Amino acid sequence: MTQIRCGLDFGTSNSSVAIVENGATRVLELDLDNDNATSLPSLVYLSREGEQIVGRAAANAFIERNVDREVVMRQVDLGVDIEAYVASEADKEGGYRPREDGSNVREAVRAQALVEVNSPGRLFQSVKSWLRHRGFHGTEVFGQLYQIEELVAIILEPMKAAVDAAAGEPVETVVMGRPVRFSKRDGENDLAEERLRRAAEIAGFKSIEFFYEPVAACIEYAVATDRTQRLMVVDIGGGTCDVSIMEFGGGSDAAGRLAESRILGVGGVPVAGDAIDREIMRAKVFPALGSRCHYGPSKLPMPQFLYNGILDWQNLYRLNTEENINWLIAVENDCTQPEAIRSLRALIQRNYGYPLSRKVEHAKRLLSTEWEAPIELHTDALQLSVDIGRSEFTHIIEDVLEEMRESIIETEKTAGVKPEDIDYVLTTGGTSLIPAVRHMLEQRYGGEKLLKRETFTSVAQGLAIVAQYV
Repeated sequence: MTQIRCGLDFGTSNSSVAIVENGATRVLELDLDNDNATSLPSLVYLSREGEQIVGRAAANAFIERNVDREVVMRQVDLGVDIEAYVASEADKEGGYRPREDGSNVREAVRAQALVEVNSPGRLFQSVKSWLRHRGFHGTEVFGQLYQIEELVAIILEPMKAAVDAAAGEPVETVVMGRPVRFSKRDGENDLAEERLRRAAEIAGFKSIEFFYEPVAACIEYAVATDRTQRLMVVDIGGGTCDVSIMEFGGGSDAAGRLAESRILGVGGVPVAGDAIDREIMRAKVFPALGSRCHYGPSKLPMPQFLYNGILDWQNLYRLNTEENINWLIAVENDCTQPEAIRSLRALIQRNYGYPLSRKVEHAKRLLSTEWEAPIELHTDALQLSVDIGRSEFTHIIEDVLEEMRESIIETEKTAGVKPEDIDYVLTTGGTSLIPAVRHMLEQRYGGEKLLKRETFTSVAQGLAIVAQYV
């Protein structure tokens, strides 16, 4: 069998894989279309013709084929009858005649659904965050049912193929990362891990071990130094904020240092980059689309379900009904922000939810280096232009930052350590680059203790190192 050992980090936003061959760790290229070829965006595009496109190409295909097209919704007969009770609630029509005995009657009702009839394909992102939801088993795409495990496996398959190509033969064993907590509920944690295991099996792995992602990032750093030290890792990606505190002995080699190591505490919350994006949308984008607008003679407030639908951009098309669009046209003619409502209607009709989410994410990243960032999206009917400053951004995400801070403090208590007991704080994951996050850590531990690791691949490298000894 091959001497290659494999570590795989399946992330909410990005995924990576690393191998160890003859003692040397190497991160594999996965997506040549991406800015960083060793990082695979965790995206899947399923076309009407049966194509399965992964990574940056999935996003490109969705934008090219779906954005700025007319969305047509239609009621379709599902071909089944469902049981329903009639006569249990009085019909207020003039011809209503109640039954004298007052009983309920069961009758068959034809099932119908509202569907988009001309969609060329669907894009899925943040699939990892769905693993914990017991009520979500999968989704139907153009008549074919995809279980949640199958959607994840589609992303894992090119990663498995890259490992096999590097080894020159199929690699059946993998150490996969997992967050400390997929969810705040224990039962959902177990369910998420079991689903992830099944997805890896579908992708072709036969022997699968799980390892905490922040602990893997800790090991990636610690095995390269022979000093005795106590380390904390704060790993904040798209879906989770994970924390680990470890103590390492000063062995003469990696195996010795690992043998002398011990985990003092782990913790985490399912709150990270995606939650921050949603807060930016609510605070900055929603008002620009009329969320504070009032309409009609009575100056009624806008219904917020329309804006909450924008957060779930993958299902934005469901708002594009004749009833909703005609209502928005009427509101536009008698409201306090007609241009904003016109932009909202264009966003829904022309399926601009995903491009808008990318603009928000780009602004968030830009604020890591700039004091102000624009969120702009301009088309014939949609004119959106807002700016967000770094200080305003920090205020917007205060609640998210506080959840992260509480998780870090809780992990200290679990480990039985104080901030002064920690030698270094290692940061990884894209959200850890946000200045407000780094400032929070600097205030507690001091800037001299913060060490930034490879943003997207340090976890995969640590998992590959662990794979040598599991």
